[in-house]
Amino acid sequence: MNHKLTLALFFIVFTLAVYQARAQQTYINISGKITTADDRQPVHGVSISIDRKGVGTATNIDGLFALMIPAANFKDTLKLSCIGLKTKYLPIANLKNGQELNLTLEKNTTQLKEVTVGYHDPDKLIQKAIARIPDNYINHPHITRGFYRMYTANATTPLQLSEAVFDVYNFGYGDKRADLFRLIKARDEKNERDFNSIELGQKPNSVFEDDIVNHLYTSGFLSVEGIKKHKYETMGIVDIQGYEAYEIDFKEKPGMEGVTYRGRMYIDTQTYAFIDFDFGLSPGGIKNFEFGNFAKRALIGIAGVKIDMKKDHSNVSYQKVGDKWVLAGVTSDNALYIKSPGQKYDYTANVKFNYQVTAVDTTQTASFNTKIGRGENINDHDSNAGEEFWKDYNILLADYKTEDIFRQIKAINGVGKLKGKFEDKARKLPKDPAIRIDSLLSFYHVNGQFNGTALIKTNGTVLLSKSYGYADKEKQTEANSHTTYQIGSVSKTFTSLIINQLMNEKKLIADSSIKNYIPYYKHGNVTIAQLLTHQSGIPEYDINDDYRDQIITKSFSLKDMVTKFCSDPLDFESGTEFEYSNANYALLALIAQEVTGKPFETLLQERIFTPLQMTDTYLGIYKGTDSHQAKSYLDSVPELKYDFANEAGASGISTSAGDLLKFHDGLYTDRLLPKDAKAQMLKTRVDFKDYYAWYDYGWLTDKNVFTASRNKHVITYYPGTDQGFATLFARQEDNDTCIIVLNNTGDFPRYDIADLILNILNPAK
Repeated sequence: MNHKLTLALFFIVFTLAVYQARAQQTYINISGKITTADDRQPVHGVSISIDRKGVGTATNIDGLFALMIPAANFKDTLKLSCIGLKTKYLPIANLKNGQELNLTLEKNTTQLKEVTVGYHDPDKLIQKAIARIPDNYINHPHITRGFYRMYTANATTPLQLSEAVFDVYNFGYGDKRADLFRLIKARDEKNERDFNSIELGQKPNSVFEDDIVNHLYTSGFLSVEGIKKHKYETMGIVDIQGYEAYEIDFKEKPGMEGVTYRGRMYIDTQTYAFIDFDFGLSPGGIKNFEFGNFAKRALIGIAGVKIDMKKDHSNVSYQKVGDKWVLAGVTSDNALYIKSPGQKYDYTANVKFNYQVTAVDTTQTASFNTKIGRGENINDHDSNAGEEFWKDYNILLADYKTEDIFRQIKAINGVGKLKGKFEDKARKLPKDPAIRIDSLLSFYHVNGQFNGTALIKTNGTVLLSKSYGYADKEKQTEANSHTTYQIGSVSKTFTSLIINQLMNEKKLIADSSIKNYIPYYKHGNVTIAQLLTHQSGIPEYDINDDYRDQIITKSFSLKDMVTKFCSDPLDFESGTEFEYSNANYALLALIAQEVTGKPFETLLQERIFTPLQMTDTYLGIYKGTDSHQAKSYLDSVPELKYDFANEAGASGISTSAGDLLKFHDGLYTDRLLPKDAKAQMLKTRVDFKDYYAWYDYGWLTDKNVFTASRNKHVITYYPGTDQGFATLFARQEDNDTCIIVLNNTGDFPRYDIADLILNILNPAK
């Protein structure tokens, strides 16, 4: 009896202690991943919010989220909602601090309910929704806490990254008084090398106007003029966030000029509140784009730059707080074509913007002072950045490693200054080119921007063959001219050479369809020439995460690589555009293999490596015992190894500086290919805008990146990157010049280094 009493008292005390500990907590932190119930795929853009309380976040592209739940909401309910999936609710009382949740959402199988279109006239529904804004939305002063992230990149090169936490004071939906903005914290980093005359960012005004319902007059499709330009159609009734809503599609009226939109909106069937907008510029709107909606809101500076819109898409969603609606979040995905002859800009910048309302305060009615003007750039108020920058705030988890990107941009900016510093230093150096080049490479090595092997030849003489740093840091093994490095895409020059040899032998025809050589391949009408010049339209397999995971964990034959990873639907009609894709060169390797009846690895050996006595060169993982392999690093951490032969044709070759020089000599002396056939291989064929170069048959011919090109020298080259290795192999045939720089610590300023070397070898007269 005493034992039972003691046990009961223990549980009472323990339970009270748990409740007291919970009561003393200011927040509980939860995180997790949300996937679909049927196939366990991560779900992007799921709203995770405290039901009707305005506190929330959303999942990133990997389905991940993190949320701080205030103590005032411990007895409330967590709501998970996403278009196309069933809404789920979780009692917060059952959650623990630090808990990681792996949650699934079921697909919403509710069919689109038909409506009597005559009765549910879309124009009348929209007008009713507009008229009821003061009744449906919070119509008294309130404050929303927001977080946004804006990331701009050219392919994998970061251009600008901005983040901010802020408060917006709204006098009430339907109130015509202007909103107020208070910045809490912000940070911004811009790539001054590739983006120095452009500034993308947000202003208080642009943040305000993201709330379409509260700023109808700025909307391109719900303002008075906007409604006149568009045609609306009620498609039916669907489930949105657990509410039945009319789905209304809209597009521009026939023959309508100017900036117009296409998309859909959702209106609650009970209250006629706008719940969600999903829209973008129409094809005509993009064509007529003149720094309209996007640029007015986000483009701060455009000095000397021509900018065209290529893609525009936005989503704006709303949430219920109590029994009234308020903004929940905004996402946009834009692509801008940027060109500036003076700045040598000619690329597409992808701009992704995510804005989440993370808290709503409906009790505080006093307005606040703001120190930022309505049209002022928020980026100008940069705070001190750091790993723990947002630890006290609810934010959206990024789709990428933000801290790495901030560091990468800072590194780019720092490296950009090194070139000028060396040029100042070079004025005091001896005129001997070998001494100047050695000083240059030592300078970049000391500054942490080059670790590897360099070999420079000009006018038939090797000026420098030297290594800087360790091939293996742990073993402190020094590199030398026989040290092998993975050369990534420089492997394409070897593939191209074999294909050009086969064309010279009349075994392949450039304009012939590849179905003549690999009849089993899906896109048989693609030609050899289109593969060589990346004009096939075959998608890049390397950007598909699922494909990449398989390639680095399993081994595949060339045929399996092509059929499994290079057979997706074409991105464009073959021959109409240029789009760099490793798939093209995997196909070329397979074609060479099928035509000759020999493995591609054997073709490399018989046609290039053995004739040139390239004894340090091989495809895939080195199988010998006496290896001179360099070890690769990224951020000082050894990189992953996989079966590099999987990417034969596009990548996968390892070689040394000494062997690459033999390759150059074989090309220079026409030993590998007759002079006229070599001229066809190196003939400029298609504009490679991202690199300011012409793309030939497996080579690049520089336009104006290198000063030597602007001084009438022809520079053919190829860059390569693979798992922590980075390479530049450049040739200037008019004076038998070859520049080889091989690095094993990630990317490095190879173009700056090559340009400085070329300037030393081609002094101004």
